[in-house]
Amino acid sequence: MSGGAPRRVDEAELALWIERFRGPLIGLLASWCGNWRDAEELAADAFAEAWLSSARFDGDPRDIERSGAWLRGIAFRLHAVWQRKRALRRAEPLETARPVAPACETDERRDVLEAAFRRLAAPQQAILRMFYLEATSAREVAALLDITVKAAEERVRAARGELRGLVERELARREHGVRP
Repeated sequence: MSGGAPRRVDEAELALWIERFRGPLIGLLASWCGNWRDAEELAADAFAEAWLSSARFDGDPRDIERSGAWLRGIAFRLHAVWQRKRALRRAEPLETARPVAPACETDERRDVLEAAFRRLAAPQQAILRMFYLEATSAREVAALLDITVKAAEERVRAARGELRGLVERELARREHGVRP
């Protein structure tokens, strides 16, 4: 509190914060993380953190603007930590990653993709190889092909669209029992 020694927020004041800010805080967090379940968990964590660190709150706990801003700051920091952890989980090493589909299904999908890729025109194969397999930037592709960056991006987009169409046709053909 201003003018005196800081004091912990008491249980009644915490209950008031939860009553006032629970809904808006969940809504704010949901807009940041995209789903309500994670937002509810983060909001609960924010209130717990607010309670544990309430001695650092400098102000009147009944001041809506001050307490709301403080809770929003806590929620922001917790959300940032949540995002970093989520990104690390997504970046799981391939050795420990679980396969998405059974091996036979994966092999069939790879076969379909390879068959469709072989049907692409050579320039389309080349641009997709450069862009995706060799991780060449659009700027580098443009320089290699002596075209504009926009033209390189358009060629990648067109080749990707053609490949998608070929994959769909190959899947339809296999669905009807016709093999290449």
